[in-house]
Amino acid sequence: MSYKPEFRFNREWRERSIVVPVPVSAVSEFIMRHYLRKRPAVVVACFMLLIDGIARGCAVYALPPKQTAVRYNGVTWELARLFIDDEVPANAETFLIASTVRAIKQSHPEVKMLVSYADPSVGHSGTIYRAANWTSDGKTDQERKTPRFDYRVGGVTFSRKAHVPKGAEVERVPRVSKHRFTMRMSA
Repeated sequence: MSYKPEFRFNREWRERSIVVPVPVSAVSEFIMRHYLRKRPAVVVACFMLLIDGIARGCAVYALPPKQTAVRYNGVTWELARLFIDDEVPANAETFLIASTVRAIKQSHPEVKMLVSYADPSVGHSGTIYRAANWTSDGKTDQERKTPRFDYRVGGVTFSRKAHVPKGAEVERVPRVSKHRFTMRMSA
């Protein structure tokens, strides 16, 4: 894919870009274009990437399961959705993540850790998190003694059997462990 010259990631490009906090309703279109196509359950912060005043992407932070805060010994937020238009260079994701980390540090000092996941089942390996200086923290389910399964009905996958429509014929498929990355917010 060739990028338009106006979107080269350089000082000039960054000077025309800004990341701003917005309500979750402002990023609904981007969330629906994300591969998961759904909003996280408990959204705590949303940010939009603007280039020349035009919305080009978003980052959405949510509360992770309670055991995540226990694991990291303090208030933890999950970078649950990250989306940038394809026309924008790939390294813009690092710019967006870094901008949101700075904003959270400034506005939410109670947050001690950020966590996010890279899903290998859709080709994600965590390159953007490594580029943004996040720390690899293993994989999900690596401490489990028994494998986990998802439930597939047609082409739709459910993580919990309770979410499967009643009476549907279910295929049990082994769950792919995701790469976990963290960013410590305070010393």
